Amino acid sequence: MRKRPASGKRPRGKSPPDTTSRSGKKRPSDHKRSSEKRSSEKKSSDASSSNKSLETVYVFDAGRVCPGDILLTRVPLKLLDHSTFQSSAIQAGTRAPFSHAALCIEHGLMIEAVGAGVCRFALGATGVRSKANVKFLRLNLDVVNGPQHAQLAAHFGHQYLSRGYSLPGALGTRIAPLRKKARGDLFCSELVARAYDEARCPLLPGKKPNRIAPGDLLKSDVLRDVTKLALVPIQIDTPLMYYLDDGSHFERVAHWEVRTKLKIVQSPPVQRELAALGASVPGFFELEKVLRQASSSGLDDAIHDELVRHDFSAEYTRRTLVSVDLKEPGEILSAEFAARFEPPEDQLKNLNKDTLEFLLEERKSAIVSFQNDIASRKTDIETWDRHRSSRNSRTFDYLTTMQRPLLDVSEQLLKLFRKELDALTAEQERRRASAAQ
Repeated sequence: MRKRPASGKRPRGKSPPDTTSRSGKKRPSDHKRSSEKRSSEKKSSDASSSNKSLETVYVFDAGRVCPGDILLTRVPLKLLDHSTFQSSAIQAGTRAPFSHAALCIEHGLMIEAVGAGVCRFALGATGVRSKANVKFLRLNLDVVNGPQHAQLAAHFGHQYLSRGYSLPGALGTRIAPLRKKARGDLFCSELVARAYDEARCPLLPGKKPNRIAPGDLLKSDVLRDVTKLALVPIQIDTPLMYYLDDGSHFERVAHWEVRTKLKIVQSPPVQRELAALGASVPGFFELEKVLRQASSSGLDDAIHDELVRHDFSAEYTRRTLVSVDLKEPGEILSAEFAARFEPPEDQLKNLNKDTLEFLLEERKSAIVSFQNDIASRKTDIETWDRHRSSRNSRTFDYLTTMQRPLLDVSEQLLKLFRKELDALTAEQERRRASAAQ
């Protein structure tokens, strides 16, 4: 049975279906990841509890993670793994038990500030090895208009996509000389705290967002611990693809995309045109807004030419397709690809109970994520069409041409995941009926 991580929404045209790790460090290539993933999937689908040793890990119940929820994580120090050093440095520098924070912007989808910049990641097939390394926080029930504040915080957090990351800012919460001066770049807990500040529900009243470390959020009087509600222990016979408390992760498409878009925003041609308009933007999302409102042919040419210079469309498309095991968009319609979502009956019967339940939840999460992804792509295309003029058509035509075939891929994948979910659900019902006899 084909196993892939649940996809994440691609907000504001920023990121293709993908799950995004906490780290921005260099990883193995996408092709290598895809090969390793297919090998892992084969092992998972063929495994049964009778011939495989089981490991207990923890995954997230995406249906119980709500917009505005806050995720805290840490990566235990391993002296032989340099990718764990940053987490330990932040914990030590901030004198706090956690090194990272992320904000839920919709069910099952988080936003975080990491080395590559402000990205999103889906909880999907993400898990943790130890429940002690994570905390989920939510507004207290007695907070007046709490659900509305949480939803607003998710909305404001969404606006920070594709901004830069500030490690000095994170360490500067305790070390004044490192405190960042620029407003554009964000560190993880600052993103979370600022989103709630903008929603008029400060998490630590009297304390500025850029002074709040991840561990400080545990001291908030308006937050409660809902980790037990969101975190579910499962037994699996093959490791998950991504662990939030493991320093070694693959690089995601979202990381590449954010870094590239930040390069475009910061390029001399784009900066010159922005200066001529008297504008300054921290990220690509805001750059698009300026182009829509100013309708400047000079800015349009500068952005378009930078997109072309970085070969953005071709690379974005390639990475997106690789993340779902495709080389060309047309392959999504092939019988061979569709067969991956049609698990044989004997394969279904050999799945142990925990694996079956995990795959059911993963497919449900993937379906919701692709529904969100499709809606977001459609919204982007409609927005570009609505704001297109003769003075910004090159950039918006470029982005629209890039997104249309990927929208078709997402729509087809949604159909295939629904088909696979039907097969898994039928197997679960068969087992229940058999047990009742």
